Amino acid sequence: MNNSVFSSCFRIFLELYFKNYFTNSGHYPIMMQNMQIKKVVFFKPGAIGDFLQALPALQALKRKFPAAHITVVVSPGLDELIQGTSIADRVLVFDKTKFKKRAKDFIDFALCLKREQYDLFVDMQTSIRSLMIRAVNHAPRTLIYRKQKIYNPGTRRLHAAENFMETLRPLGIHEPVESIDLPLRKEANLHVDQFFVEQGVDQRKPLIALNCSVGSARPARNWFPDRFGELADQLIKDLNAQIVFVGGSEDRDVIQTIVSKMHKPAIIAAGCLSLSQSAALLARVACLISSDTGPLHLATAVGTRAIGLYGSTDPRRTGPVGKKHQIIIKNFSCVPCEKKECPTGTRLCMTEITVQDVFQAVQKALHT
Repeated sequence: MNNSVFSSCFRIFLELYFKNYFTNSGHYPIMMQNMQIKKVVFFKPGAIGDFLQALPALQALKRKFPAAHITVVVSPGLDELIQGTSIADRVLVFDKTKFKKRAKDFIDFALCLKREQYDLFVDMQTSIRSLMIRAVNHAPRTLIYRKQKIYNPGTRRLHAAENFMETLRPLGIHEPVESIDLPLRKEANLHVDQFFVEQGVDQRKPLIALNCSVGSARPARNWFPDRFGELADQLIKDLNAQIVFVGGSEDRDVIQTIVSKMHKPAIIAAGCLSLSQSAALLARVACLISSDTGPLHLATAVGTRAIGLYGSTDPRRTGPVGKKHQIIIKNFSCVPCEKKECPTGTRLCMTEITVQDVFQAVQKALHT
């Protein structure tokens, strides 16, 4: 029996065994509007974009139960985004890599949650591990996120943020998702002030951020490094802009190669700032250009205009939330394919996005 079949069978077995748990999956319909909720765990480890898209649901939960103590479980690094803010009363880190190596650490984590005796467990990152944690915790009420994978012709595909919000319907929460709002930490802003001084940022010129990497896991999403370099030079020359390349330390090599081929200097922030500091930097730029990945959603969450370059992924599902953002996507029969790698090997959807397409979008962002 292969791993996927085993995982599916194991999931079904546990769901049936613990069928007394309340969920909003349709199997056990209940309404919880009048329930007394004092302690909540909001379980959302995962990628940065996924967490940010779940943020409106978390904030709606906080508004529904303002007196409740809410613990938020996130992946390593994401804790600094919300630690010490009004979003969560307590933040815990779920280190999947560490738990894979040491089962004892995973068990200790589950038991740590159990000792808190939560009234409500909101599972926004469903997996075998989260199911096991829910089973150990045995919270009186549980809500489980169900991803909209299939939608019929004539029906609307839910944005991921709306899909997360749907999880809270049994609580009587039916809020529309109009924006993603991430508060900035004071110390992060101060660090960016110092970074700008060190880099000689001229506040009189428009500062434009470029994110030129989506990582190695989903190469079909990415635009091309040489085009980012060409775009950066044109923005500097024609719009008198300053360019800052953002991303993680793993992106520095490709960024340094891009900058070395440019005719004009640019700032490299990738690998120099923490996640909360990157959020503070993105809040200062005029706009961000990026494919569908974490920095795009981080810019959206701090109120910065985003220009999203889409192809393999569906902007109806993962596009930037809010007004004045722009999507560049080409109309091909295979778009969006939702594949990690291009099925045809041509990456035509990204190839057809030209430097001029993006330059015109930046012009629009700066003048509207």
